Amino acid sequence: MQHKKPETTKSDSRVSHRIQITGAMVKYKEADKSIFDIFKSASDKYPILNISMKGFRFLTHDTLVKGQKLSVSVEIPLLGSEPLEARGAVAWIKYSERYKATIVGVQFTHVSKESLQRLKNLVALTGNKVKVKHSFRIRFSEKQRQQPTLWQISRDYFVKVNVINGVITGDDTTLELEIEGDKEEINKVIHNLREGGAKLTAATSKPHK
Repeated sequence: MQHKKPETTKSDSRVSHRIQITGAMVKYKEADKSIFDIFKSASDKYPILNISMKGFRFLTHDTLVKGQKLSVSVEIPLLGSEPLEARGAVAWIKYSERYKATIVGVQFTHVSKESLQRLKNLVALTGNKVKVKHSFRIRFSEKQRQQPTLWQISRDYFVKVNVINGVITGDDTTLELEIEGDKEEINKVIHNLREGGAKLTAATSKPHK
């Protein structure tokens, strides 16, 4: 196996702008070359939740393991019919109650120069979206208090959550939150919170650069 310096960084931090593209899909197969490769075939197509210059997140019902090396073919409607070809490694795996499927985070280990430029074009094309900050007071339901609700929001939605203030007692959790992200994604978070029994008040929003 030929070792090359990755054209992306090792960290999968959110400093790298993550974007959501409707209809983006991925096919993958194990990347390690062996005599048995002739018998390997690519997976079915799976939906991508978001993508950045460093990697992407997708949904699957397959069984993958952390550190597993993959060859991926990423289809993004905005970039035409030719898929992006790259290699990556499974960085983390988490089950999502929201999607009833497993979310897999893949970190790129090698991206061709052509695919890298197309990714840069994609980020430039979508990076000018107007974001908002939405501030509100939330009182969690009993079920939400027993779960890592804020962590689940940060995991499942492309938003940043800041706790401004709050009161946590044995039978009550009331927080003042500030959520930053695309308006549509914030609305999904609010809907999810209310569906879970949370009470939200004093909601305001403002443009954010």
